[in-house]
Amino acid sequence: MSKIFVIAGDSIQAMYWINTNLRSRVAAGETTLSMSEYVPVLHPDVFRGYKDPHGVFFGTWRGRRDLEEIFVMLLRSTDIKSNSHRVINRMWSEWKEGK
Repeated sequence: MSKIFVIAGDSIQAMYWINTNLRSRVAAGETTLSMSEYVPVLHPDVFRGYKDPHGVFFGTWRGRRDLEEIFVMLLRSTDIKSNSHRVINRMWSEWKEGK
């Protein structure tokens, strides 16, 4: 089972996204759901040990103080040849430009 990492402005926003996503999946008829599929990103070290993590950015994530560390950890965990690596790199560049 792969994990869905939720990078949000805070844990309340992350849990809101997770609960909303679970409800929509239940409404779509999925029957094998578990909270353990979701990982709220409360600190950058959460990505340690994962290869090619995937997930969502939600809410006020751009205002996080540890966002640069999160981008670094994401890039280290993602295959450099993958499209995900390019997307994360682009998002990081756009975030830095907007600071």
